[in-house]
Amino acid sequence: MRWLAIFCFAASGAVFALQYGPVWILPLLLALSLAAVLAGVLGKRKRRRMISLVLALGVAFGACYTTAYTALFVRPAARLIETEQTVTLTLCAYPVEHAYGAKVQALLEVGAPRPVKVQLYGGDALLSCAPGDRVTTVAKLRDASVIHGEKLTTFTAKGMHLLAYAKGEMAIERGEGVSLRYAPLHLGSFLRSRIALLYEGDAAILMTALLTGERSAFDDALYSTLSETGLTHVTAVSGMHCAFLFSLVGLLVRSKRRAALVGIPVLVVFMLMVGGTPSVTRACFMLAMMSLAPLFHRRNDKLTTLSLALLILLLRNPYAAASISLQLSFAAVAGLAAFSAPMYRALAGRLLKEMQWGVKKRVCRFVLAAFTTTCTASLFTVPLAAYYFGCVSLIAPVSNLLCLPAITAAFCIGLISLALSAVWLPLGSIAAVFAAAFLDYFVLVMRLLAQVPYHAVYTANPYLAPWLAYFYASFFLVWISKQRRRRTVAAAVALSLTALVLVAVLPVLSGRDGRLSAAVLDVGQGESVLLASGGTAALVDCGSSNTWVNAGTVAANELNTRGYTTLDYLILTHYHSDHANGLPTLFSRMKIKTLVIPALDDEESTFLQQEVLALAAENGTEVRMISEDETIPLGEASVSVFPPLGKGSTNEEGLSVLCSCEEFDMLITGDMDSDTEKRLLEYTALPDTEVLVAGHHGSKYSSGTALLNAITPEDVVIPVGTNSYGHPTEEAMARIGGSGAELYRTDRHGTVLITVY
Repeated sequence: MRWLAIFCFAASGAVFALQYGPVWILPLLLALSLAAVLAGVLGKRKRRRMISLVLALGVAFGACYTTAYTALFVRPAARLIETEQTVTLTLCAYPVEHAYGAKVQALLEVGAPRPVKVQLYGGDALLSCAPGDRVTTVAKLRDASVIHGEKLTTFTAKGMHLLAYAKGEMAIERGEGVSLRYAPLHLGSFLRSRIALLYEGDAAILMTALLTGERSAFDDALYSTLSETGLTHVTAVSGMHCAFLFSLVGLLVRSKRRAALVGIPVLVVFMLMVGGTPSVTRACFMLAMMSLAPLFHRRNDKLTTLSLALLILLLRNPYAAASISLQLSFAAVAGLAAFSAPMYRALAGRLLKEMQWGVKKRVCRFVLAAFTTTCTASLFTVPLAAYYFGCVSLIAPVSNLLCLPAITAAFCIGLISLALSAVWLPLGSIAAVFAAAFLDYFVLVMRLLAQVPYHAVYTANPYLAPWLAYFYASFFLVWISKQRRRRTVAAAVALSLTALVLVAVLPVLSGRDGRLSAAVLDVGQGESVLLASGGTAALVDCGSSNTWVNAGTVAANELNTRGYTTLDYLILTHYHSDHANGLPTLFSRMKIKTLVIPALDDEESTFLQQEVLALAAENGTEVRMISEDETIPLGEASVSVFPPLGKGSTNEEGLSVLCSCEEFDMLITGDMDSDTEKRLLEYTALPDTEVLVAGHHGSKYSSGTALLNAITPEDVVIPVGTNSYGHPTEEAMARIGGSGAELYRTDRHGTVLITVY
């Protein structure tokens, strides 16, 4: 019996329950533990008694350990929240550039048994620092688990419970020499510098990610494409890369004993160099157990090793239960361990049984192994990918089959190129040419596959969640069935695939039913409004100030779900990032025919305007600069675009948009204030409006009484998200409520859909 696995999974389950459960989950867990103890004591069968007792012990241990960890490390840090004081921090990573300077992980003394990790934000002076340096500064300390009222696990999952914002000058004390503690991080910095010498462009970015785990150079467009094609795991240093490295060591030493003695220390250094992410730590531990078990004449049990690795990670930081990396890594390995071998045997026995041994059979075995590996690794990660990334890649088996060999070659040759460059730089450059060729192939294939119609299904599709529920329910029923006949399995697979086709097609068909379809997209604190009619689509704005929301991805997902691969019109009301920073991703995801932007004088043009024009030129998009009224045909509807009417700020120098479909009218005013709204009323005769997209996210200076009285909207939608501005304000909501309009908010209602029949 796998007693250790039962204990570890029970303890880990308790940690997850405390992370995601309600406040009363702790007494419930302790009550369940007590009930399991009683069942174990009173039970008649010895085996069941032991299972009950081990489960009780595991749950109690996980609950008590998490509670103790919170009391010892989190609460001392919580006492400093919203205080401003002089602090001294020890950097434990290399700083990276940030929108307002630099950011870095650091250790801070807070009265806990050991220093607590925090995220430090400071000026450009931080970029000259290295791990081990000490920084003294006046800092504002804030809660890392709640930002602007929204609970986040981004920082706490990495062990950071405080955010420190440096104010004023920073006194920097350099570390003494190269500490053994930070030697792996210095090695990573050296490798990054070497990669910069040997590679350029996308190859440099990808090789840096593969060998050092550093992905700060990735842009939103690249992340989106990787997610779309199911290749995110390829560039996130994970167990796959650890297996590559360990296999390379094994090839070099050609002995299982030497491979363990040399490979395990190499893996440990690699793990520390890339920051000890959960996926890498898990892989290093499991590979170490796998290589050591034969040396001690023990059998390596994958389930026990997996459960122990999970518990060790949670003991280091119970809040890592919310880590996306941890969840995806363990879900993938669980699928592989449980189903990969049986699925391969079942398919190989049927497809390869009569095939003669030769090149053809070897190729078929490789393809079959790659297919089963991808499918079983995705089995438990698909719901997580849908939840975290908003899409399920349907083309992942093909993309992994085509790309994994290239990534394997690039990783191994990349390591060789760095080793050769340390001896003689030109020698490393020669090897780098071959590694770069494999990476160029990877990028080419990835981008081509991202253009294949229906390569992914998105959570914007309302039918995806029911399909996932149906698929896993049918899978579970087939799995527990005592008579798993091939016909039953084939029928279940066929029905699931048929249902998936319907999932992809139904939103396209239903989206074309109405004469006009509009959607005020939930992009957080930003704005993006989709208008579609008669197979023609227009998007008004595409941006968000919430760093965890990519407005370009949200808009592209909505468009792709409705069957649009081309956007006819992209209308940008004004040049602010919360209305435009999603454009790079949007341009990378689909063809945009026409860009409509406000015309500004040369001396008034902004840097963001130049970026937008550069994007349009790069993608062959026609640009229309609006300085007077223009009407755009949109299927059975029309879109009237009014020129900038205000002066003084970018908000007032923006476009306003009126979409009309017979008796239906929808007005979008961007971020203009009430004074500019009055100018709009003087400039043109606006009709009674069914829907108003509230100006400036519900600012007290927008959606003024004059506008509301003039257009008498039936519904008002406020595009808003987590923010520090107080949007939407009480004043704006009171005016809207007083007008008699029904109020909708994207932060509460999600994406707001409007259909005109």
